[in-house]
Amino acid sequence: MRLLVLYQADDPATDHPGYYDGFERLVYEGKLAMHRGLGYVGIARREGWQAVWDKACAAAKEMKADAIFLHFFHVSMPDPSGGIRRLKQLPGRPIVFCSLGDPYGRWTRRVPRAFQSASALCDLTFLTGMGYLAQQLISNGSQNLVLMPHGCCQVRFAAPPPEPAKQPEFDVLFVGNRMQSRDPLSHFYWVAKKRVAFVEALTNCYGPRFGLFGKGWEGNASWQGYAPFLQQQQIYQRSAVVLGGTPNAYYDFYASDRPFIAAASGVPLVDYHVPGVERLLEPGRDWWLAHNVKETVGLCDELLQLSLEARHAIAGVSRARILAEHTQYSRCREMTSIVSDVQTARRQGGTAPRPELSFLRQATGGSLAEPVMAWVS
Repeated sequence: MRLLVLYQADDPATDHPGYYDGFERLVYEGKLAMHRGLGYVGIARREGWQAVWDKACAAAKEMKADAIFLHFFHVSMPDPSGGIRRLKQLPGRPIVFCSLGDPYGRWTRRVPRAFQSASALCDLTFLTGMGYLAQQLISNGSQNLVLMPHGCCQVRFAAPPPEPAKQPEFDVLFVGNRMQSRDPLSHFYWVAKKRVAFVEALTNCYGPRFGLFGKGWEGNASWQGYAPFLQQQQIYQRSAVVLGGTPNAYYDFYASDRPFIAAASGVPLVDYHVPGVERLLEPGRDWWLAHNVKETVGLCDELLQLSLEARHAIAGVSRARILAEHTQYSRCREMTSIVSDVQTARRQGGTAPRPELSFLRQATGGSLAEPVMAWVS
């Protein structure tokens, strides 16, 4: 496969090093014949969207690309339909696929119209969550929707953790910004209220042993300041237990990249349950899932009762699982494997089998969350 990636970036290798490194590793391993990246955000800002499509077509022709990936293609943009049609009509008729990374609401702040148009034209769409979000896209004509969660950047966050402190600075710690929404009809209005209640409850429960990091919490007695993205693992490692907090979205399988980064930090992670996420990592081994604040506190207290050595051991198991199965390199490998199967099937005039995702655990307890929807390829 000769892969051209239009990255949501100015400089792909700097802005998204995990994905860039992932595809480069696949070239080194012989699983890709070629990888080239263009930062579509930077090109659009400097030269306009016409230049994005012109440069993409020129690069694809030059490298004889047979697959083109529109990475996190959900920034503000004019209708991309014409540009995507140009790519699909290039010599060799490359497969064009896209991905969506941000959380979106059911009724308000829905998936951007431009991405809906892109997804409907693409041969495959990879989503970080399914459920109602996938249904929104299907209702607009999308097919071949496949779960592809966020992952831990193996370039930025794979360094071995330091030896745990004999007495961590905090018992529990949360990294997350205070969200704002003035629209009671918005999904994110209620997410914001739940996050405030969550933080207040943890502050009252653990007092100075609760470490709170993020924007907007000034005045809270537990607030420790802003958490720079690249320093979040060092911050997690100051605590005995890390909290994932109330999620930004509740559609099936959705998780941001923070749980994967936190679980790779060498500290036990307590997070909120979203339908399907129990198939990403094993509850009670890789992470601990709660449905409300009371359960969150209970799980934290159980972990705090363990010895330092026991917590370090179980966190090591989780870290190993993340680095083996849930890095951005792993996501690159999974996506290219699925796209390759579609290419092979089309060359043979057949239909590719429904993908079996290697990172998913077996469904238990009658879970109805579907990781692949509207599959026709």
